[in-house]
Amino acid sequence: MSGLRTGFTTGTAAAAAAKASAVRLLTGNPPDSVSVKLPEGRFLDVNVHDASTAYMGVIKDAGDDPDVTNGIEVLARVALCGSDLGVRVEGGCGVGRVTRPGLQVAVGRAAINPTPMRMITNAVREIIHDGGVEVEIVIPRGIDCARRTVNPRLGIVDGISILGTTGIVRPMSTEAIKATIKCEIDVSFEQDRHTSYFAPGGIGEDALKVTLGNIRVVQFSNYIGYAMSYAKQKGLNRVVIGGHPGKLAKVLMGYLDTHSSRSPAAVDFISDFLGVPATFNTVEEIIQEGTYAIGFSDLASKIADSLKGEFTFDSVEVYLFDMGKRLIGHGGQCTR
Repeated sequence: MSGLRTGFTTGTAAAAAAKASAVRLLTGNPPDSVSVKLPEGRFLDVNVHDASTAYMGVIKDAGDDPDVTNGIEVLARVALCGSDLGVRVEGGCGVGRVTRPGLQVAVGRAAINPTPMRMITNAVREIIHDGGVEVEIVIPRGIDCARRTVNPRLGIVDGISILGTTGIVRPMSTEAIKATIKCEIDVSFEQDRHTSYFAPGGIGEDALKVTLGNIRVVQFSNYIGYAMSYAKQKGLNRVVIGGHPGKLAKVLMGYLDTHSSRSPAAVDFISDFLGVPATFNTVEEIIQEGTYAIGFSDLASKIADSLKGEFTFDSVEVYLFDMGKRLIGHGGQCTR
């Protein structure tokens, strides 16, 4: 968005801290800033600080993006090792560890994604050109910060992930949200390669679990089209979706991005679909009035049919819930 300040990712912060540590290791002098090469090829100057006798640090700057990791300190320690095994990067305290398959990082490894791993390695090799090098990345507030991320849902424990595909954080972009959706689908696929369960948010997830038991639910926020497209690309052919009709009915209106700024409210559409007098201000008011309850199963069936046709799934099942997480409609079919 115009007028908003960009920032840099945790991957860029880690690469800058590692490069600064390498400079101090070779010269004995800690730099005030370093230049980090981004994946696209250009360089970004990043301020660094001497965090201790062993570590150099960077304060993560997410710009004007509401990122929970904004302002955290990212530390790196670089040391030479006797063998020539290249650059070995490990996560220390506050860097998460992967416990479930399906992510870009193997189970048991530190949650440092491939692009940041390359950035860290390349940054260190700009200073230390050959020989064995060990790099440790530490996030002092990582464990606390991780509680406010999706890491617990993905099975990443004991800290945050070192992320970033471009090295830059663009304010209010959807890139991070879509990356999270993709990761959640990857993890879900590894647990069940036949059926995946989806919801726009916490209400739909909780309601689905009450209805269907202990299942893993992928939250897609407003990006149902992106989630369904990636699910199909992944090889899934059976999906179950649960949520409020005010959100899911937008599929029938032709909107696969359901954010309120990019799609109109569904109350008029649902009123017309159910034959409801145009006197209600919200979909929830229609639900609570109670007269039109039977029509929500028809609505669920139409949503299921639309998604099944749009993405050529074998089967789609839709559960509709009110804001109190009570089931009000069910349609479609999914063989389990």
